[in-house]
Order: sequence, then structure tokens, then C-alpha cells
Amino acid sequence: MNLTELLDTTAARWPKKVALIEESTVVSYAELAQRTLALAAKLQSLGITRGGRIGLAFPNGVGYVALTFALWRVNAVVVPIPMECTEAEIAELAAAMQLEGTLRQKPRGVCMAVAGDCFLTQLAPPSPPDNHGLNLAFIRFTSGTTSARKGVALGHETIRDRVLSANQAFRIGSDDTVIWCLPMAHHFLITIVLYLGAGATIVLARHVLARPFLEAINHWRGTVLYAAPFHFAMLARDNSGATVPSVRLAVSTTCALPAEVAEEFYQHYKIPLVQGLGVIEFGLVSLNTDDPRGRWNSVGRPAGGFRIQINDPDADGCGEVAVTGPGIFDAYVAPWIPREALLCGGWFPTGDIGRLDAEGFLFLLARKTAVINLAGRKVFPEEIEAVINRHPAVRESRVYGKPHAHLGEVVEVEIVLASPDANLDSVRAFCRDHLASYKIPTRFTVVSALPRTAVTGKIRRAAVVA
Repeated sequence: MNLTELLDTTAARWPKKVALIEESTVVSYAELAQRTLALAAKLQSLGITRGGRIGLAFPNGVGYVALTFALWRVNAVVVPIPMECTEAEIAELAAAMQLEGTLRQKPRGVCMAVAGDCFLTQLAPPSPPDNHGLNLAFIRFTSGTTSARKGVALGHETIRDRVLSANQAFRIGSDDTVIWCLPMAHHFLITIVLYLGAGATIVLARHVLARPFLEAINHWRGTVLYAAPFHFAMLARDNSGATVPSVRLAVSTTCALPAEVAEEFYQHYKIPLVQGLGVIEFGLVSLNTDDPRGRWNSVGRPAGGFRIQINDPDADGCGEVAVTGPGIFDAYVAPWIPREALLCGGWFPTGDIGRLDAEGFLFLLARKTAVINLAGRKVFPEEIEAVINRHPAVRESRVYGKPHAHLGEVVEVEIVLASPDANLDSVRAFCRDHLASYKIPTRFTVVSALPRTAVTGKIRRAAVVA
């Protein structure tokens, strides 16, 4: 199986239907399929071989989509490289993944032109990569927020299975128009691939202001919004009076949804924001389309063919979330660890701490390695950060545990202030008013920036060294 079959099937069924819209560029499914065929022929002529791993360091756009499917046509393995990566980080990734080349918009090193705005930089790994007989399509690094990041390897069949499972929850069809604003290097498989396989139209929106974003939604009659809390907060603050009557589904992703954003967006547009659990190792595990208002902070019930269980729950029902279902990743890369070696009776422990309520809705509390153990109590950093980040003087925060001789750990926090003259004493007072006494940080440290992972830019969860 090859994932290009999904695109080709759609192109054969609806050749003239619009697949992608990027500013003034409108590309039909037939045109997209033809573009990928032409690019694949060029890539093959430049020596890209079956099973070769190629880094894709390309900005969002029609070109990114076309290059991904073109690489799949020649049975190469796509390794997405976020545009924010430095040259040192790209070199590190290239060595770890044994890349045979990278595709970029501008020429670098020994390179050859693939198209007018695309160049293949050839690399020479010490040895050819070993894909262990798998029909690999994709390798992406995990975030590495609490440990060393790993390459997640996914085969064509694995991605197909997770796409089909995810769409049992999303229910994307050929009548849908998806407004897209997230980086494709981080979000592609159960979004872009799913949408194209279902025959939907994707509008690539690059707007960073609410008014043009709303104009794009209404001009193209968008039916699905898939965005970050940042985007929904921006739209909620718009005072133009614009509505979005065509939108049927608004999914908040990338990080936890703040309560005030969920409520403000609903009050403004009367559309509930839906959260889910999407992980590169598994795809879409759950989606809260059943009760997004009543359980706004839940990631919902299992999606598609997935099942969820809580391992070793405590008295409150909190424990490590484990999942089983279709499309679980094939292996970790560098070092290679096959999926079978990581499953426990067919279940994969996610590293997330969570609980299931009586109706089967999943609530995520923290990463297992980030939980603070304070005198026998479990303290969840994300819960405290959600409170602190509500204060207007705070831009963002990171809560962690510091070793303590008698208590095990105590709670501390690093804060990035919203302005240099912000009052930290008011933040302490806010914590006293809104947090249980044992959850209040014992030390508040102002920092200029929080540590982030190299590839995804998420806040790094590893505790500060004492």
C-alpha cells in the first residue's frame, strides 16, 4: 500500500474539485495529483531511492503537500524538519535519521534543483538506513518535553489505518472546507492526509489578525477550524460583530485549552471548542464531540477503533493512560525499538497521567515524569500553570518539583512576565486566592524565556537541576 493511493482515488473521483487554496492559487485534485507525479519523476532522476530518508524543510503551502506525496510516490521516507530549526539542529537530526538529503526552498551545500523554488541537498550518511523490512512512509521526532526525543517511524499501512479511524470521529467529507493555520511539519497525517483522502478542500490561512482570518472563513465558507488556543483566543477578542455560520466543527489542538478561551469563543460564536488526544505515536486517540461544553477540559471518549484504560489507578482513579487501537506507530528510531517491544499485552503506556469518569470521558492531568510528589501528594504542574497563566501579569509559566530532604519535592515556578514592570507580588496573592496551600509555589523565579524542545518548541518539562 502507498498513501498516494488516497490522493489518486480522490482525484479520479473528483478531478475538478478544489483540493488546496493558497492565497490566489487554487489547485484542483487532478492538478495536485499531476504535480506530485512530475515532482516524483524529477526526484527519481536525481537519485532518490526506495527507503531513502529525506528531510523536508519547507514552509506551509501547496509545495509542501506536493513534495510529501511526491516523495511517497518514489517510496522515500519523509522526515519533516520544522522551519524554526537552526542549522545545528538540522545537522543533528540528519545524522540521527541517516538522511540521504534535504529538500529546501533555497540552495544549500551540494545541491540540485528539483523545481524553481525547491533544491535537493545531498547528504552522505556513514551507512544506508535500515528500515527493518517495513514499508515506511514517515519519521517524526517526538517533542522530548521530559526525556530525550525519539524518532517515531510510521508505515504507509499504519498511517492509512489511523486516518480511517480518526475520520470516524471527525467525519470529514467532500462537502467540507477546512481552514488550515498550523505548521505542516507538526501536523500532517491525521489532518492534511485525512482531508485529501476524504475529498475536502483545504484553505491555507496565514492570517495573524482576527479580521482577515474571519474574512477567509466566510469567503470560502469554511466548515472546519483546526487551530491552536491562540487562534481561538484571537477570534474571541474580535469586536467586528462577524459570525461564522458555515462552521460545524472547531477543534482546539497543540496544547491544553484554557477555560476562559473556551467560554469566550462559545459566547462570541455559539460554537463549542472540541479537544482531543492526538499523539504522533498513535494518531487520534479520543475526541470530545459528545460533551464539549459540559466537559470542556476533557479530551473525550475513545475515537474510532481505540480503547483507553488507566494503569495502576490511585484512590482518585488517577493513573497512567494506556491505549490500544489501529495505527499505533511501527517503531522508534535511533535506537531502533520495534512496537512489539513497547506494548504491554497489546496496550501502549502513553506516559500521560489521567482519569476516566463514569461515562468514559478522559481527563489528562500531567506527564508521568512531570508529576511532583509532595509529602505523599501528587501535584500536577499543568493544573498550577493554568491558574498562574490566567493572571494578566504573566505571559507563560513552568511549574516543576525541586528535591527536598523531608518532603520529597516542593513546588517552584519560572515565570515570563507580560511586561518588565509587572508586579510579581500580585501573582503570589493570586495563587493564594486560587490554589490550595500545598500547590502554591515556594519560589517564584522571573525568567526571560522558558526552555523549549528543539523540534516542536513545546515547553520542556524536565525539572530544573537543584
